[in-house]
Amino acid sequence: MKKRRIYIQGDCQPVPDLIQMQADAQEFWQQDGPLLVIQPLVGIGDMVWHKPWIDQLIETQDVYLVTKMASHPQVLFSTTLPKQKIIAFDRNIRGVKGRHDGPLGLWRLARDFKKTGARRALFLHHSSSLRLALSLAGIKYVAGFGLGKNKGLTGAQLSRDDKQIHATQRMKKFWDINGWPQPEKGWHIDVDVASKRHGLARLKDDKIVPTDLLIFGIGAMHEDRCWPANRFADVIANLQKTRPDLVVGLMGGPAERPIAEEIQTHLRQNGHAPAYEIFTNLAEAIAILSTAKGYVGNDTSLLNIAAVLGRPSLGLFSQSPPLTYVPTLHHLDVIKKQDYGQPGIIRQITSDDVRAEIEALWPHHS
Repeated sequence: MKKRRIYIQGDCQPVPDLIQMQADAQEFWQQDGPLLVIQPLVGIGDMVWHKPWIDQLIETQDVYLVTKMASHPQVLFSTTLPKQKIIAFDRNIRGVKGRHDGPLGLWRLARDFKKTGARRALFLHHSSSLRLALSLAGIKYVAGFGLGKNKGLTGAQLSRDDKQIHATQRMKKFWDINGWPQPEKGWHIDVDVASKRHGLARLKDDKIVPTDLLIFGIGAMHEDRCWPANRFADVIANLQKTRPDLVVGLMGGPAERPIAEEIQTHLRQNGHAPAYEIFTNLAEAIAILSTAKGYVGNDTSLLNIAAVLGRPSLGLFSQSPPLTYVPTLHHLDVIKKQDYGQPGIIRQITSDDVRAEIEALWPHHS
Protein backbone atom coordinates (compact mmCIF):
# COMPACT_ATOMS: atom_id res chain seq x y z
CA MET A 1 0.00 0.00 0.00
CA LYS A 2 1.36 3.39 -0.99
CA LYS A 3 1.69 5.78 1.92
CA ARG A 4 0.25 9.29 1.67
CA ARG A 5 2.74 12.13 1.54
CA ILE A 6 3.09 15.16 3.78
CA TYR A 7 2.74 18.51 2.02
CA ILE A 8 3.47 21.96 3.40
CA GLN A 9 0.66 24.23 4.45
CA GLY A 10 -0.07 26.97 1.94
CA ASP A 11 -2.15 29.41 3.96
CA CYS A 12 0.74 31.58 5.25
CA GLN A 13 2.46 34.56 3.63
CA PRO A 14 6.16 34.21 4.52
CA VAL A 15 9.04 36.43 3.41
CA PRO A 16 10.32 35.74 -0.16
CA ASP A 17 13.39 33.69 0.94
CA LEU A 18 11.18 31.50 3.10
CA ILE A 19 8.72 31.06 0.23
CA GLN A 20 11.51 29.51 -1.84
CA MET A 21 12.69 27.39 1.07
CA GLN A 22 9.19 26.06 1.68
CA ALA A 23 8.85 25.34 -2.06
CA ASP A 24 12.07 23.33 -1.82
CA ALA A 25 10.63 21.54 1.21
CA GLN A 26 7.52 20.61 -0.78
CA GLU A 27 9.75 19.15 -3.51
CA PHE A 28 11.51 17.12 -0.81
CA TRP A 29 8.25 15.39 0.16
CA GLN A 30 7.27 14.82 -3.47
CA GLN A 31 10.23 12.50 -4.06
CA ASP A 32 9.47 8.80 -4.20
CA GLY A 33 11.30 6.04 -2.39
CA PRO A 34 12.59 5.52 1.16
CA LEU A 35 13.32 8.33 3.59
CA LEU A 36 16.33 8.27 5.89
CA VAL A 37 15.50 9.85 9.27
CA ILE A 38 18.66 10.54 11.26
CA GLN A 39 18.39 11.14 15.02
CA PRO A 40 21.92 10.52 16.32
CA LEU A 41 21.58 11.43 20.02
CA VAL A 42 22.39 8.64 22.43
CA GLY A 43 19.76 8.86 25.18
CA ILE A 44 16.39 7.15 25.49
CA GLY A 45 14.95 10.48 26.62
CA ASP A 46 16.36 12.10 23.48
CA MET A 47 14.39 9.65 21.35
CA VAL A 48 11.23 10.15 23.40
CA TRP A 49 11.46 13.92 22.83
CA HIS A 50 11.70 13.44 19.03
CA LYS A 51 9.15 10.64 18.89
CA PRO A 52 5.88 12.37 17.82
CA TRP A 53 7.52 13.76 14.69
CA ILE A 54 9.25 10.48 13.86
CA ASP A 55 5.94 8.65 14.45
CA GLN A 56 4.30 10.99 11.96
CA LEU A 57 6.97 10.20 9.38
CA ILE A 58 6.68 6.45 9.94
CA GLU A 59 2.93 6.67 9.31
CA THR A 60 3.33 8.61 6.07
CA GLN A 61 6.69 7.56 4.62
CA ASP A 62 8.86 4.51 4.00
CA VAL A 63 11.26 5.32 6.85
CA TYR A 64 14.69 4.00 7.69
CA LEU A 65 15.63 5.30 11.14
CA VAL A 66 19.33 5.96 11.73
CA THR A 67 20.15 6.21 15.43
CA LYS A 68 22.32 4.90 18.22
CA MET A 69 20.99 1.65 19.64
CA ALA A 70 21.47 2.99 23.18
CA SER A 71 18.31 5.01 22.53
CA HIS A 72 16.42 1.66 22.25
CA PRO A 73 14.51 2.38 19.02
CA GLN A 74 13.57 -1.29 18.73
CA VAL A 75 11.54 -0.88 21.96
CA LEU A 76 10.15 2.64 21.48
CA PHE A 77 8.99 1.85 17.91
CA SER A 78 8.33 -1.87 18.45
CA THR A 79 4.84 -1.85 16.91
CA THR A 80 5.44 0.61 14.07
CA LEU A 81 8.94 0.15 12.64
CA PRO A 82 10.38 -3.26 11.64
CA LYS A 83 13.84 -3.98 13.05
CA GLN A 84 15.31 -4.17 9.56
CA LYS A 85 14.32 -0.51 9.07
CA ILE A 86 16.55 0.57 11.98
CA ILE A 87 20.16 1.39 11.06
CA ALA A 88 22.54 1.32 14.01
CA PHE A 89 24.68 4.46 14.10
CA ASP A 90 27.76 3.05 15.80
CA ARG A 91 29.95 6.04 16.57
CA ASN A 92 31.31 7.36 19.88
CA ILE A 93 28.81 5.68 22.20
CA ARG A 94 29.59 7.50 25.47
CA GLY A 95 33.30 7.59 24.67
CA VAL A 96 33.56 4.11 23.13
CA LYS A 97 34.58 4.02 19.46
CA GLY A 98 32.50 1.99 17.02
CA ARG A 99 32.46 0.86 13.40
CA HIS A 100 31.39 4.31 12.15
CA ASP A 101 34.29 6.21 13.79
CA GLY A 102 37.15 7.66 11.79
CA PRO A 103 37.59 8.01 7.99
CA LEU A 104 36.95 4.32 7.36
CA GLY A 105 33.88 4.49 9.61
CA LEU A 106 32.56 7.43 7.61
CA TRP A 107 32.86 5.34 4.44
CA ARG A 108 31.03 2.44 6.14
CA LEU A 109 28.25 4.79 7.23
CA ALA A 110 27.85 6.14 3.70
CA ARG A 111 27.68 2.57 2.44
CA ASP A 112 24.98 1.73 5.00
CA PHE A 113 23.00 4.78 3.85
CA LYS A 114 23.34 3.79 0.22
CA LYS A 115 22.08 0.24 0.83
CA THR A 116 18.64 1.63 1.74
CA GLY A 117 18.10 3.02 -1.76
CA ALA A 118 17.05 6.37 -0.27
CA ARG A 119 17.45 9.54 -2.32
CA ARG A 120 16.43 11.86 0.53
CA ALA A 121 17.18 12.24 4.19
CA LEU A 122 15.80 14.21 7.11
CA PHE A 123 18.76 15.13 9.27
CA LEU A 124 17.67 16.01 12.84
CA HIS A 125 21.10 17.29 13.85
CA HIS A 126 23.94 19.51 12.60
CA SER A 127 26.97 17.18 12.46
CA SER A 128 29.23 18.02 9.50
CA SER A 129 30.55 14.44 9.28
CA LEU A 130 27.03 13.02 9.08
CA ARG A 131 26.26 15.54 6.36
CA LEU A 132 29.39 14.39 4.50
CA ALA A 133 28.33 10.73 4.82
CA LEU A 134 25.01 11.60 3.18
CA SER A 135 26.86 13.28 0.32
CA LEU A 136 29.19 10.30 -0.10
CA ALA A 137 26.11 8.06 -0.27
CA GLY A 138 24.81 10.13 -3.18
CA ILE A 139 21.65 11.24 -1.35
CA LYS A 140 20.44 14.24 -3.32
CA TYR A 141 17.73 15.75 -1.12
CA VAL A 142 18.75 16.48 2.48
CA ALA A 143 16.59 18.55 4.84
CA GLY A 144 17.90 19.28 8.28
CA PHE A 145 18.41 21.54 11.26
CA GLY A 146 21.45 23.33 9.85
CA LEU A 147 22.02 25.36 13.02
CA GLY A 148 24.47 27.56 11.12
CA LYS A 149 26.79 24.68 10.16
CA ASN A 150 25.51 22.71 7.15
CA LYS A 151 25.39 24.03 3.59
CA GLY A 152 23.19 22.99 0.72
CA LEU A 153 20.25 21.72 2.76
CA THR A 154 16.74 21.60 1.31
CA GLY A 155 14.11 23.82 2.92
CA ALA A 156 14.36 26.20 5.87
CA GLN A 157 16.94 25.65 8.59
CA LEU A 158 17.21 26.56 12.23
CA SER A 159 19.58 29.30 13.39
CA ARG A 160 22.70 28.77 15.48
CA ASP A 161 20.83 30.11 18.53
CA ASP A 162 18.25 27.33 18.24
CA LYS A 163 20.87 24.86 19.42
CA GLN A 164 20.21 26.19 22.94
CA ILE A 165 16.48 25.41 23.05
CA HIS A 166 15.04 22.09 24.18
CA ALA A 167 14.71 19.29 21.64
CA THR A 168 10.90 19.39 21.76
CA GLN A 169 10.88 23.12 21.01
CA ARG A 170 13.51 22.67 18.30
CA MET A 171 11.46 20.02 16.51
CA LYS A 172 8.29 22.09 16.65
CA LYS A 173 10.08 25.15 15.33
CA PHE A 174 11.76 23.20 12.52
CA TRP A 175 8.41 21.83 11.38
CA ASP A 176 6.81 25.29 11.62
CA ILE A 177 9.43 27.19 9.60
CA ASN A 178 9.10 24.61 6.83
CA GLY A 179 5.30 24.86 6.85
CA TRP A 180 4.83 21.19 7.68
CA PRO A 181 1.76 20.14 9.68
CA GLN A 182 2.54 19.31 13.29
CA PRO A 183 1.86 15.72 14.46
CA GLU A 184 -1.74 15.16 15.50
CA LYS A 185 -1.11 12.31 17.93
CA GLY A 186 1.37 13.90 20.32
CA TRP A 187 3.47 11.78 22.66
CA HIS A 188 2.69 8.11 23.12
CA ILE A 189 4.52 4.83 23.56
CA ASP A 190 2.96 1.52 22.62
CA VAL A 191 3.28 -1.14 25.31
CA ASP A 192 4.49 -4.54 24.15
CA VAL A 193 1.73 -7.06 24.84
CA ALA A 194 4.03 -9.92 25.86
CA SER A 195 6.08 -7.66 28.14
CA LYS A 196 2.93 -6.36 29.82
CA ARG A 197 1.68 -9.89 30.40
CA HIS A 198 5.02 -10.89 31.90
CA GLY A 199 5.25 -7.73 34.03
CA LEU A 200 1.75 -8.13 35.45
CA ALA A 201 2.43 -11.80 36.21
CA ARG A 202 5.57 -10.77 38.07
CA LEU A 203 3.64 -8.25 40.20
CA LYS A 204 0.90 -10.80 40.86
CA ASP A 205 3.46 -13.38 42.02
CA ASP A 206 4.86 -10.76 44.41
CA LYS A 207 1.32 -9.93 45.62
CA ILE A 208 1.50 -6.33 44.43
CA VAL A 209 -1.50 -4.49 42.99
CA PRO A 210 -0.16 -2.45 40.03
CA THR A 211 -2.20 0.64 40.84
CA ASP A 212 -0.68 0.73 44.36
CA LEU A 213 2.83 0.86 42.93
CA LEU A 214 4.69 4.17 43.11
CA ILE A 215 7.88 3.85 41.09
CA PHE A 216 11.03 5.56 42.37
CA GLY A 217 13.57 6.21 39.59
CA ILE A 218 16.85 6.29 41.47
CA GLY A 219 19.52 6.59 38.78
CA ALA A 220 20.73 9.08 36.19
CA MET A 221 23.59 9.42 33.71
CA HIS A 222 25.40 12.07 35.77
CA GLU A 223 26.06 12.21 39.51
CA ASP A 224 24.74 15.77 39.77
CA ARG A 225 21.34 14.54 38.54
CA CYS A 226 21.11 11.90 41.28
CA TRP A 227 19.20 12.73 44.45
CA PRO A 228 21.01 11.24 47.49
CA ALA A 229 20.18 7.62 48.35
CA ASN A 230 19.63 8.40 52.03
CA ARG A 231 16.90 10.91 51.14
CA PHE A 232 15.13 8.36 48.96
CA ALA A 233 15.34 6.03 51.99
CA ASP A 234 13.90 8.71 54.29
CA VAL A 235 10.89 9.20 52.02
CA ILE A 236 10.32 5.45 51.69
CA ALA A 237 10.50 4.97 55.47
CA ASN A 238 7.96 7.74 55.99
CA LEU A 239 5.60 6.29 53.39
CA GLN A 240 5.82 2.86 55.00
CA LYS A 241 4.47 4.44 58.19
CA THR A 242 1.94 6.92 56.81
CA ARG A 243 0.84 5.46 53.46
CA PRO A 244 0.18 1.71 53.72
CA ASP A 245 -1.88 2.06 50.55
CA LEU A 246 1.31 2.66 48.54
CA VAL A 247 4.04 0.23 47.55
CA VAL A 248 7.32 1.89 46.57
CA GLY A 249 9.23 0.16 43.79
CA LEU A 250 12.85 1.00 43.05
CA MET A 251 13.37 0.89 39.28
CA GLY A 252 16.54 1.08 37.26
CA GLY A 253 19.06 -0.73 35.12
CA PRO A 254 22.15 -2.72 36.14
CA ALA A 255 24.12 0.51 36.78
CA GLU A 256 21.59 1.51 39.47
CA ARG A 257 21.94 -1.63 41.59
CA PRO A 258 24.59 -0.07 43.89
CA ILE A 259 22.25 2.90 44.50
CA ALA A 260 19.40 0.51 45.31
CA GLU A 261 21.62 -1.39 47.73
CA GLU A 262 22.59 1.88 49.43
CA ILE A 263 18.89 2.76 49.85
CA GLN A 264 18.11 -0.71 51.23
CA THR A 265 21.03 -0.49 53.65
CA HIS A 266 19.72 2.83 55.02
CA LEU A 267 16.28 1.27 55.48
CA ARG A 268 17.57 -1.87 57.21
CA GLN A 269 19.90 0.05 59.52
CA ASN A 270 16.99 2.16 60.71
CA GLY A 271 14.65 -0.77 61.30
CA HIS A 272 12.52 -0.44 58.15
CA ALA A 273 11.44 -3.02 55.61
CA PRO A 274 13.32 -3.11 52.30
CA ALA A 275 11.68 -1.51 49.29
CA TYR A 276 10.41 -3.56 46.38
CA GLU A 277 12.89 -3.69 43.48
CA ILE A 278 12.21 -3.78 39.74
CA PHE A 279 15.32 -4.41 37.66
CA THR A 280 14.32 -5.64 34.24
CA ASN A 281 14.58 -4.87 30.52
CA LEU A 282 13.22 -1.63 29.08
CA ALA A 283 10.17 -3.22 27.42
CA GLU A 284 8.98 -4.75 30.71
CA ALA A 285 9.83 -1.56 32.63
CA ILE A 286 7.59 0.37 30.23
CA ALA A 287 4.83 -2.20 30.70
CA ILE A 288 5.00 -1.94 34.50
CA LEU A 289 5.16 1.86 34.39
CA SER A 290 2.04 1.94 32.22
CA THR A 291 0.00 0.30 35.00
CA ALA A 292 1.62 1.96 38.03
CA LYS A 293 0.18 4.75 40.17
CA GLY A 294 2.99 7.11 39.21
CA TYR A 295 6.69 7.92 39.17
CA VAL A 296 8.99 9.89 41.46
CA GLY A 297 12.63 10.35 40.65
CA ASN A 298 15.60 11.83 38.93
CA ASP A 299 15.57 13.59 35.58
CA THR A 300 16.19 10.57 33.39
CA SER A 301 14.63 8.49 30.61
CA LEU A 302 12.21 6.69 32.94
CA LEU A 303 10.73 10.03 34.02
CA ASN A 304 9.99 10.91 30.39
CA ILE A 305 8.62 7.47 29.63
CA ALA A 306 6.31 7.44 32.66
CA ALA A 307 4.94 10.88 31.83
CA VAL A 308 4.38 10.00 28.16
CA LEU A 309 2.56 6.85 29.29
CA GLY A 310 0.12 9.13 31.11
CA ARG A 311 1.33 8.42 34.63
CA PRO A 312 1.64 11.43 37.00
CA SER A 313 5.41 11.89 37.26
CA LEU A 314 7.35 13.98 39.76
CA GLY A 315 10.76 14.91 38.37
CA LEU A 316 13.63 15.95 40.65
CA PHE A 317 15.16 18.44 38.22
CA SER A 318 18.50 20.06 39.00
CA GLN A 319 20.85 20.35 36.02
CA SER A 320 18.29 21.75 33.59
CA PRO A 321 14.97 23.57 34.06
CA PRO A 322 11.88 21.39 34.59
CA LEU A 323 10.28 19.85 31.52
CA THR A 324 6.64 20.66 30.82
CA TYR A 325 5.97 19.18 27.37
CA VAL A 326 3.24 16.86 28.68
CA PRO A 327 0.75 17.71 31.47
CA THR A 328 1.68 14.64 33.52
CA LEU A 329 5.16 16.05 34.25
CA HIS A 330 5.38 17.71 37.67
CA HIS A 331 8.25 19.38 39.51
CA LEU A 332 9.17 21.06 42.77
CA ASP A 333 9.53 24.84 43.12
CA VAL A 334 12.64 24.59 45.28
CA ILE A 335 15.59 25.49 43.06
CA LYS A 336 15.78 29.03 41.69
CA LYS A 337 15.75 29.42 37.92
CA GLN A 338 19.27 30.85 37.79
CA ASP A 339 20.64 28.00 39.93
CA TYR A 340 19.79 25.09 37.61
CA GLY A 341 22.97 23.45 36.35
CA GLN A 342 25.10 24.19 39.40
CA PRO A 343 27.03 21.21 40.81
CA GLY A 344 25.33 19.66 43.82
CA ILE A 345 22.24 21.85 43.55
CA ILE A 346 19.99 18.78 43.70
CA ARG A 347 20.81 18.57 47.42
CA GLN A 348 18.63 21.62 47.98
CA ILE A 349 15.66 19.28 47.51
CA THR A 350 14.82 17.88 50.94
CA SER A 351 12.98 14.72 51.92
CA ASP A 352 10.16 16.88 53.29
CA ASP A 353 9.84 18.63 49.90
CA VAL A 354 9.34 15.32 48.13
CA ARG A 355 6.99 13.89 50.79
CA ALA A 356 4.77 16.95 50.59
CA GLU A 357 4.53 16.78 46.80
CA ILE A 358 3.73 13.07 46.92
CA GLU A 359 0.83 13.85 49.24
CA ALA A 360 -0.37 16.57 46.86
CA LEU A 361 -0.17 14.40 43.75
CA TRP A 362 -1.38 11.14 45.29
CA PRO A 363 -3.57 12.03 48.32
CA HIS A 364 -4.62 9.26 50.66
CA HIS A 365 -8.28 8.32 50.29
CA SER A 366 -9.41 6.36 53.34
